[in-house]
Amino acid sequence: MNKQADLIVYGGTPAGIGAAIAAARRGKRVLMVEPSAFIGGLMTSGLGETDIRSVDTSGSIFGEFLAHVYEHYVSVYGENSKQTKECNGGLRFEPSVARTVMHKLLGSEPGIEAVCLREIVSVQMDDDRIVSIEVEDVQTGAKAVYGAQQFIDAMYEGDLAAMAGVPYRLGRESRDEWNEEFAGKLYCEYRTKEVLPGSTGEGDDLLQAYNFRLCMTDNPDNRVPFAKPDNYNRGDYTSLLDDIAAGRLSSFGEIVKLSRIPNGKTDTNNHHNCSCSTDLPGENLEYPEGKREVRERIARRHKEYIQGLLWFLQEDEALPDKIRLEASRWGFAADEFPETDHFPPQIYVREARRIIGRYVFTENDARLAPGTQRSPIHFDSIATGDYAIDSHATRKREEIGQNRALEGFLGFGALTEVYQIPFGVILPETVSNLLVPVAVSATHMGFGTIRMEPFWMQLGFAAGVAADMSQSSAIPVQQLCVDRLQDELIEARQIITYFRDVKADHEAHQAMQYFGTKSVFTSYEANPDAACTVADASMWLNMARALPGGARLPALPATDRIAPAGVDIGPRKLAKEQPYRLYWAEKPELSRAMAVRWLDATCRSLGVEYRGRFADGSGHSVTRGEFVTALYKLLKLSRRKR
Repeated sequence: MNKQADLIVYGGTPAGIGAAIAAARRGKRVLMVEPSAFIGGLMTSGLGETDIRSVDTSGSIFGEFLAHVYEHYVSVYGENSKQTKECNGGLRFEPSVARTVMHKLLGSEPGIEAVCLREIVSVQMDDDRIVSIEVEDVQTGAKAVYGAQQFIDAMYEGDLAAMAGVPYRLGRESRDEWNEEFAGKLYCEYRTKEVLPGSTGEGDDLLQAYNFRLCMTDNPDNRVPFAKPDNYNRGDYTSLLDDIAAGRLSSFGEIVKLSRIPNGKTDTNNHHNCSCSTDLPGENLEYPEGKREVRERIARRHKEYIQGLLWFLQEDEALPDKIRLEASRWGFAADEFPETDHFPPQIYVREARRIIGRYVFTENDARLAPGTQRSPIHFDSIATGDYAIDSHATRKREEIGQNRALEGFLGFGALTEVYQIPFGVILPETVSNLLVPVAVSATHMGFGTIRMEPFWMQLGFAAGVAADMSQSSAIPVQQLCVDRLQDELIEARQIITYFRDVKADHEAHQAMQYFGTKSVFTSYEANPDAACTVADASMWLNMARALPGGARLPALPATDRIAPAGVDIGPRKLAKEQPYRLYWAEKPELSRAMAVRWLDATCRSLGVEYRGRFADGSGHSVTRGEFVTALYKLLKLSRRKR
């Protein structure tokens, strides 16, 4: 059946869900198309330990997801229950709970229609615009055409973008290409961060390893035993025997990473300190550009490899009894993934295509900007990220790794700062009605930190808002006013700048978010409650005049001693008065009276009405937060009049 919508979101991933909800809340008819039978991507397929360092760096739709998860555990088990405590404010969750929450979020928006088991097979273009996509029912082979005004590719693989002709990159850049210190070929011991010989920094076509995130339990009443796969190959795992004999490994929990989630379950992942865990480096290279049959074959190989690993750890008599006994305590959670024999349905595609967009995000964008106290500032920031620059291995065990490092495996948390994510990374240059919030424009190293579901979900939300604005304004996404997009995102509680000292409930929070993208602040402290100096106020006004809506902002009064009209100011001997350079050095703070005068003149200049807090606040001086709040409000009022 053919369908028509305002927006088509290809991919029911967290990013796709964020995009669909954002657009639907703004009145758009959204068709979300998912090629698998399940929505939610990795967050509903076993990834229950959220990859984020601080929730203060995330807001909007991801914050809603966390709140719903927390509310679920409170309503089912009680506020003081073990399960509620284990969910850690919503950051840790069972796959079934994540699925329930995702369906609840989608179900609350009547403007969204979700269609599963439909895979894109072609794209119809009109010049630089996508007109429609042709999809195939993966069960019956029946084809249909879905049309829309706007499109968002929210899939891990970037298939829609590729079919629309958006250029993309696979593999790793060299150190030289983007001046990334740790790019390219690298042998780094994960635990100690020691870089080993052989780390030449050359680029290649390799991808970081994939795996599945398993939901396991050691509760015998809810445990399904591990089964031996049909294609079991003991040789895949015998290197573990050497590791154990050499004392490098001594327990089941050192071979697979067991992260606890509620109700006695785990998010089981590859272990960083084990050279033979659940990852399968080097066997995913055909996946990004492969057809369905290729991807299914690769996913099946990864599944059978992991099943074989678990069988080996429980049953192989060459292992120490201690490890076999520990492994025998575990099985798949019986109440998770019943449709797929308790094994997660979604392979963990950590990285596939990366589009070449307006801006390429690199390792340097997530590190400290030289000469400042924060990561680089992006005027078009639409979200923030907070996770280590990270990559899983690209090659299996080699002699050069000295049994200490797998090539390409790295995690540089100490080097990674909270960072802004610019609009340019989701913005193709060649297609005027497409946004790509997952297969973003980044180097391998830059992608290594953006590639976390909380950030993808927020990028999806931003893409949904941008798609609505593009359609409503009848302009290409490349011509959107980024400042207006930021206004809308900030209003929706998206975090686009992180400050340590400006919490979400601070009255200056929105203004600080915005001006944090305009180089007003060069550290993670904005000091919103400190007195505002006339020097800072003048500098911020100079910057604001260059922003949309700011051209008519008047300068600050040159003095704070202006008498009201009608008051005789003579006699006065100006030549004997203190020079203003000395005066402002002695009295550097912006007084409320001076700020009120400026505000009155500004409102007259812009033709708007706004009182602000200047006259109502306590103390002689205006605070930094009060001034930027007024300045941001005036800019928004001016933009809305244009």
